[in-house]
Formats: sequence, C-alpha cells, structure tokens
Amino acid sequence: MQARKDSGGRIGRKAALRVVVSATALVATPAFAATPAGTPIANTATLTFQAADGSSPALTSNTVTLQAAEILNVTIAADAEARTTRGNETVAVGFVVTNTGNGTEDYTLAIGSAAAGVAVDRLAVDSDGDGVYSATADQALAPGAALTLTPGQVVRVFVLVDAAQIGGGTAISARVTARTGSGAAGTTFPAAGDGGGDAIVGATGATASATSQLSPTAGLPTLTKSQSVLAPDGSARAIPGAIVTYRLVAGFVGATRGVVIDDPVPAGTSYVPGSLRLDDATLTDAGDTDAGTASATAIRVALGDVAADGAGSRTIQFSVKIQ
Repeated sequence: MQARKDSGGRIGRKAALRVVVSATALVATPAFAATPAGTPIANTATLTFQAADGSSPALTSNTVTLQAAEILNVTIAADAEARTTRGNETVAVGFVVTNTGNGTEDYTLAIGSAAAGVAVDRLAVDSDGDGVYSATADQALAPGAALTLTPGQVVRVFVLVDAAQIGGGTAISARVTARTGSGAAGTTFPAAGDGGGDAIVGATGATASATSQLSPTAGLPTLTKSQSVLAPDGSARAIPGAIVTYRLVAGFVGATRGVVIDDPVPAGTSYVPGSLRLDDATLTDAGDTDAGTASATAIRVALGDVAADGAGSRTIQFSVKIQ
C-alpha cells in the first residue's frame, strides 16, 4: 500500500480511510499526455569554442533541476445509464469521477439529497466495471473514505438509496474534492504534490459536483407474474399431472443495463422441456447462443442491455408439471 500526502503535504498512511481503485474498476482510462507530477526536469548547457591550438573544447554548465508540479483537477458526472435496482429495494445512482490532474490523488466524496427522509449514506465502487450495482461484487465505500486515482483514471461510484424513499423530484447530489486541497485556480500548496513538488489547483478548483434527478419510476424496471393451469381432465384444478404455465412481463421505462430474469422451478413440480419462450420465440433449454437456459431447478433469461429506444416490455413464458 502506497503512502499518500494529507492536505498539509505530509506523507502518511491512511489505509483505514482509503479505497484504492483497481484496474477492474475503470470505466475507461483515456490517454494522458501531461507530464506526470513529480517528474524531474533537468537541463545542462554545453559551450564549445575554437582553441588556439585548433582543438574544440567543450564546457558544460551546472545542471539545474526542478520537479513537475502536481495539477489538482477533477470532474464528476451523473451516469443515468448505471442506475439499476436489486429486488426493487435499492436504487443505485451512478456517478463517474475522473482524475483530470497529472498526479495520483486522494479524492473524497460528499453526497446528499434535499428531499426530506432520503438517506444517502451508502456508497459503493463499481469494482467489476460493468456499470451495474452488485452487493456481492462491488466494494462498499465508507462515508468520508477516499478514492485514490492515478492520472486520467476514471471510476464509477454508486450512491445507494432505498427505493421506497424516492418521491417526485428527488435529487441526489455528489461532490468530489481533492484531499490535498482545493480553491481558486492557481492556489499553491508548497511541497504537497507527488514527489515533494508543489501542488497547484487547476481550472476545476480541484472540486466538482453533479446531480441526478430521480422520480418514483426513473430507471426502475417492473416485473409481474401470472399463471394458468390446465389439468388432464381439462379443468383448471391444481392436481397431479396438471400443467402450470407461468407468464412474466418485464417492463422498462428507459435504458436499463445487464437485465437478467431468474425464476426457480417450484417444489413439487417438474419443468416441461422446451416450454421456455421469450416474446414470440422459443428458447432452447441448454446454454447456447440464445438468451435462455432451463434446468430441473430454474429458468434464466438474460436480456442484457435494454436501450432507451427499446423501452417497453418483454414477455417470458414457461411451464411446469405438478407431480
């Protein structure tokens, strides 16, 4: 674990308050042409002359050296494409943070909402970089903790909100600030930059904010389920041998990423092979090139990314037999 500077320019370890974002957490890593902070910039001049004996001696000057200063710059943007849910209980509001400075820097996140009763004290880093919040795959970020980002590094952070708290006009805000310092462009923190050079506030003021506007249905898919029964005697009684057909309708009001629908085969029944359908198409039971898989215990349909212009509904159907 690397040592990092605090806001006073001292070098120390803040492991308990830092999340170092690994490469898998990157949304993108753009090409970064700025000279890295702390890079030594050395220069030596040479003088040559024609001596009386016909030779051409060379004299060198003393070498002057300086270190490239660290420019403190950061941006943050709301990422509506990353908003998703888990069991209609948690809304994950995505924000994308970019270190646009030339040094490795610690950044802290402040989050909030002007709406009464909306708790926004939970954060997570998109550790696997898929843009979809996962309670098991994505690393929790404690309030007040810092993200350590290298020059040009981009990371998505989720603000986690209980879906039941969201009302009309709810807005979630996030502000990111360099720990070394912030303020007016040109503000200098002597010897506080990478390699012991100065840290200088860039055009962004080393702080930035973004807001994501929510509504009770913003970005939230719906899933409804119905069933029908056909018994061997032609009735709708749930008796042994009866076929139960389940119909799932997934509704989308906007772009939704990484959609997967799972449904277990109920105890006391057996899956009817070949009955899995998506809209008007039959899906094969085995895992292959289509979206569905089915087994004796569960069916799964992976819809993937639903684009904004693909909003609407998708219908899944399958049958089981009562044993």
